[in-house]
Amino acid sequence: MSKSRIPLGYDSSPSSHAMPWREYVLLACYHLRLLNWWLYALMLLGFLGSCAIFWLQIRTGTIESIHQGDSLSRFILETGAGLISGALASTLVIGDPLLEISMATRTGILRILLWRYLLTCLTLFVCSVAYLGWTLHFGATYTQQQSPLSLLLVWLAPVALLSMLSMLGAFFTCNATLGATLSIIPLVADVFLHDELLSIAAMRPIFIPYTYWAHDAPDWWVNRLTLLGIAGTLALCSWWRLRHEEHLLSDAR
Repeated sequence: MSKSRIPLGYDSSPSSHAMPWREYVLLACYHLRLLNWWLYALMLLGFLGSCAIFWLQIRTGTIESIHQGDSLSRFILETGAGLISGALASTLVIGDPLLEISMATRTGILRILLWRYLLTCLTLFVCSVAYLGWTLHFGATYTQQQSPLSLLLVWLAPVALLSMLSMLGAFFTCNATLGATLSIIPLVADVFLHDELLSIAAMRPIFIPYTYWAHDAPDWWVNRLTLLGIAGTLALCSWWRLRHEEHLLSDAR
């Protein structure tokens, strides 16, 4: 392949191997060009708006307003963060030509996706921690124990599950919108059919916004660990899919 056809101007000649910094700069520019930063801006605005609404509710000082503030906090940290992770994860690779990734860098698809996923989760985590600190300062109640681990699982379980479900759906449909939609469907079903689903004992371990409706339930820990287990299974499926894509690209070259 000629040098002019290689994306990003990456030079595959031996001289380029002596300058790894060039690859890192090109790869960073490549990620910045492909990631939808407007989604991150909307995420930041959403958290800021939620902080303002929570403060307005708590400011009244009535028991009802405090209860509504607690409910809002749980919804944002659990359901809201899960929705955001699903929307962001579906765009990490889809829309980015996989062949161009493998040709522009020697890093490999799996490593590129991992760094993008960590960047996305880190951004969401920072915003969530800021929101959590703001609400806890005003006395919000998330779980019965309010321990650091329980607060982490309030956020981590839906974020891990919906991001992996969205990513896997995007891989198999080759469409970021469909991937995000597939991750939203079970969450929307849980929200609108919560009375019917929570009445079924077998559905409680896989009920995604369980903290919002049953934050003091005795099986809350079982629910969190079950969701993390499902997320881990979906992560393995995504890993297999990407390995398959890498093998196809290697055979094609």
